[in-house]
Amino acid sequence: MTYLADHAASIPVVAMWQQSEFGYLAPSVTMEQRVARLQQSLQKGALPVTLLAMSSDDNIVGVASILASTLTHKHLTPWLSAVFVPAQFRGKGIASALSLRAAEEARSMGFDQLYLFTPRNESLYARLGWQTIENARLDNTPVTIMSRATNLA
Repeated sequence: MTYLADHAASIPVVAMWQQSEFGYLAPSVTMEQRVARLQQSLQKGALPVTLLAMSSDDNIVGVASILASTLTHKHLTPWLSAVFVPAQFRGKGIASALSLRAAEEARSMGFDQLYLFTPRNESLYARLGWQTIENARLDNTPVTIMSRATNLA
């Protein structure tokens, strides 16, 4: 795992992935806004931060961000957001590794809990120690709000 801060040239690719995978959740967000948000996450040890999973040949095989807030539940912080693994790399534990690393990262920043919402991957996160705290709707999309203690092994 590494930081987007160390691979800033990858921002356009990550923004494109986010737009294609998650654009339906916030249709008003443009590619330019996604790029700007990713540029804000070019840091380490502070929010927002973006983590990258890299292959042995130094290609990005997954991404996840930790944000102070997200589209829902503004009173909770921080949030695991935009976990994405391209189809050809799925089923190899990359999303799991990214979410566990995000919990470690949040803990290192002094947070006891990490939150997420997911429209379809509740079972994946439940296997990794996440607890469902609420079922909600984001516009017309049902989502599950989950939390995880950052000190779980």
